[in-house]
Parts: sequence; structure tokens; C-alpha cells
Amino acid sequence: MQEKDTWLEIHDSELSSKELAAEIARRVELRRETLGQVHLTFPTFGNVSPFPEPPSDHLYNPNLYHHLRRANQMEPPDTAPVLAHSPATQLPILGRFWQMVRRQFHELILFYVNRFVAHETQMDNHLISSLNELTRIVQVQQEEIQSLREMLSAYKKSRP
Repeated sequence: MQEKDTWLEIHDSELSSKELAAEIARRVELRRETLGQVHLTFPTFGNVSPFPEPPSDHLYNPNLYHHLRRANQMEPPDTAPVLAHSPATQLPILGRFWQMVRRQFHELILFYVNRFVAHETQMDNHLISSLNELTRIVQVQQEEIQSLREMLSAYKKSRP
């Protein structure tokens, strides 16, 4: 299969495909100059951003990492119906009917609870990812602050 030199082909007596392609390229370049380069950032895919490991030195808050670790390890709640034994279900005529009505009410309630829990789980995942990323940023900033403090201390010692 041969590759064509142009990506657009027009069979018109007044306008050639090369002229049209050149005009499009000129307009795209003009738009880039006017608006600047487009920088798209896409979030990483997956359940949540991975848990950041605590720094090797002890200049971190252990409570933060404890709660962050616990938030990362939490499982969503179980929403399966649990129907306790009821003496009312043992009645000869109404027991079977009551058992059916009771199960249907539980399933209806669980339908809405599960919708809410699914939404909250998504929200929790986004919040945990945000906390993980913010913790990583704070780690980098703390390392930079420590490095700058050491440089400043060395500078002060070298001056008479």
C-alpha cells in the first residue's frame, strides 16, 4: 500500500488540496500562537492513587500515615440483606406472605442504600487519592525544606 503525500485530496478546478492543506496548517499555527499550547493532563486510571510510603527519616507525622493507611485499606461496607428469624413467618397463612413482603421491602431499601453507597465509595476513592497525592507533595516539600535548612546552616557556619 502506497502512502500519499497529502492527507487531503480534492478534485476541484479552483482549489487544490495542497493549497487547502497549507491554509489549514497556517490557521492551526495562528491559533496556537494566539491561544498558546494546549496542555492536557489526564488522571491515572485505577481504583485509587497508591499509598505513599513514609519518609525514611522521622520528620513525618505518624498519625497522618496511620490514618492514611487505614483509609487506603478500608473495604466498602457489605450491603447484603440479613433477615433475622421472625416468629411471624411461622404463621400458617400469613407467614409466607409476610416473609415475601418483608424480603421485598428489604430489597427496595437496599436498592437505594446500594446506590448511595456506590456514590460514597467513588467519592471516598477520589478523596483518598487526593490525600495520597497531597501527602506525596508534602513529603517532597519537607525534603526540600530540610535541604534548604542544611544549606543555610552550612552557609552560616562558613561566614565569619
